[in-house]
Amino acid sequence: MESDEDGKTGESEQVPQTQQVCRFFSKGRYCSFGKKCKFLHVRDDAAAHERKTVESLSGSDFTPPPASNSRAAPAPGRRPCRYFISGHCTMEDRCRFWHPPQFPPVDNLPVSGNQTRPSQRMPPVARPGILQEVKLCDLTEDLNKQLRDTEIKQLKKRFPKDQLIIQERSDGKVTYYRATVQATDPDWPFDLKEIDIMVSFPDNYPQEIFTLDIPFDQDLPPVMARHVQQASLEWLQAKHATNQLLGKIELLFRPFLRWLDRSLERLFTEGARQLKKDVDLEKAGLQFIPYQELQATVCEKSENGHSSDPAPDPAAAVDADEDASQSVEGEKPVDPGCDEEQQQEEASHLVENIKISDPRRGTEVKLLGLRLGENTATVVAQKIAVCLQCNRCKITADLTLSGRTACSAQCEKCNASINAAFRPCMLHHYSDVLGYLDLNSAAPADLVLQDCELIVGCLSCSQECPVHNLSYGQTKEFNCEHCHSKLSILAESTRFLYIQPRTSKTASSAVNYKTLRDPAVQKGKPLPEKGTCKHYKQSHRWLRFPCCGRAYPCDVCHDEHQDHPMELATRMICGYCAKEQPYANGKPCISCGSMMTRGARSSHWEGGLGCRNKVKMSRNDRQKYANTNKTVSRKATGEKK
Repeated sequence: MESDEDGKTGESEQVPQTQQVCRFFSKGRYCSFGKKCKFLHVRDDAAAHERKTVESLSGSDFTPPPASNSRAAPAPGRRPCRYFISGHCTMEDRCRFWHPPQFPPVDNLPVSGNQTRPSQRMPPVARPGILQEVKLCDLTEDLNKQLRDTEIKQLKKRFPKDQLIIQERSDGKVTYYRATVQATDPDWPFDLKEIDIMVSFPDNYPQEIFTLDIPFDQDLPPVMARHVQQASLEWLQAKHATNQLLGKIELLFRPFLRWLDRSLERLFTEGARQLKKDVDLEKAGLQFIPYQELQATVCEKSENGHSSDPAPDPAAAVDADEDASQSVEGEKPVDPGCDEEQQQEEASHLVENIKISDPRRGTEVKLLGLRLGENTATVVAQKIAVCLQCNRCKITADLTLSGRTACSAQCEKCNASINAAFRPCMLHHYSDVLGYLDLNSAAPADLVLQDCELIVGCLSCSQECPVHNLSYGQTKEFNCEHCHSKLSILAESTRFLYIQPRTSKTASSAVNYKTLRDPAVQKGKPLPEKGTCKHYKQSHRWLRFPCCGRAYPCDVCHDEHQDHPMELATRMICGYCAKEQPYANGKPCISCGSMMTRGARSSHWEGGLGCRNKVKMSRNDRQKYANTNKTVSRKATGEKK
């Protein structure tokens, strides 16, 4: 009877043959029906894995004791935690997987044969990261040293050899670690994706924060590097102060790297805004001096023998710094009787000094009628082609300049040494200044825009792409190489303006400007020889040929200077006011109204330029006395007899 009852009971507990197992839930996948599913939600792999694990650890004679908690019996379809089985699970009671019950100690397990149990147990394995945080009351010198060594070991393991440089000071007391940190954001918006940091851990670290420096010998601008360093130091100091209030000591290098990775885009953006503000101030002729640097300058001056004098005024210190910078720039009074060689050496020294404190200096190159497209953010000239005119023989020659190095050349006719340098500026919607030229023994005549190499910044993706073959008066339309947005640039003409240098208060007014000369082409002033040439004496204009983008008085002059076939000119420059405009034959200038070419001459009116008042006519003019002695009848005059 008992066996029959047991058999019936076992048959009642078995799953009916007609009901199938849900194929989604049994394979560990998600079943959208949930409890409403008409199939059974049973996972055989969990029970089999549990049974296999228990049998391998305890043997066939061992039966686990009944558990007193809810995790003793796993719920249907609940997987065992692989971390708990391997030794440790950090989630503990919060883990959503099943933790098998604890097994009895080794002493209680049966031993077969002549085997003996060891008298001592193996020491427990230390949990990872146990030395990351220590209470302040438990900190000792040995523990402090151990924490510092742990931080250095983790630093060396985190960065590979090609991204970590270890340097020691000459005395060997301080060791610097220079590491390269890369941004992990997949949507990183900047071209610069990494930054170098230099850290050193003091002897009492982590009781004190580690020192952090951002080296300036990298692609990151110094203004942005200083901003990142200042923000990092503020975060470290705030984190260290919080830990002291909580009464604990923490290793801060790894938390700092995580914070830097999350905040690097924000820091770069704020640094870029500060850099743009400094650039705008320099363009306006202003210089921002931080309060710390100003105080340091005042302290140095007081230590150099002026301690007995009253404290100097900061405004006076700024004026003194400006005078000193101006004297360094080379604006010194020159004796009129000095040698020409010395003057040329000084001029060449001025030209070679490209990176000067005052950007508005030299000859300003401005694009008139500049129009940038909607998605065109900035334009920077990487290389320009300028037509320079020698001050001695008035010969014009082309010279290619870049913003990196100065260029030296000799005139083909008089062999005069010509030095030139170019300092580029950033073009945007509110600035049309292309850059500044530093010239010696030459004057600018024209900018060959077609041979210039420009770099355009896209407003949509913040990327840059090169642009070539621009022409005056024609809109250059192209697409961004990265996001394919439409970009466009239009420039009507170029204007050169020589900026007079600022003279210091102590310098005398007698400054030699013999080597300096105004540009050959200036707006509102006539062209050299009013635009005429030896081939056409009555043509007061220059023609800009689209084949090379250069301006010549006529087609014959173009063929004499160039080796390619001439194309018909599409633009011209007025010889009376230097206004560049579309080509129009027989029409006056749109700016000054002057006729650039003479029409068909007549014997009397001289093509419309003659005088019609016989009183003011010259005596040599045969029309002055014409018809004066002619007999006129009374009938024609209307007189009566």
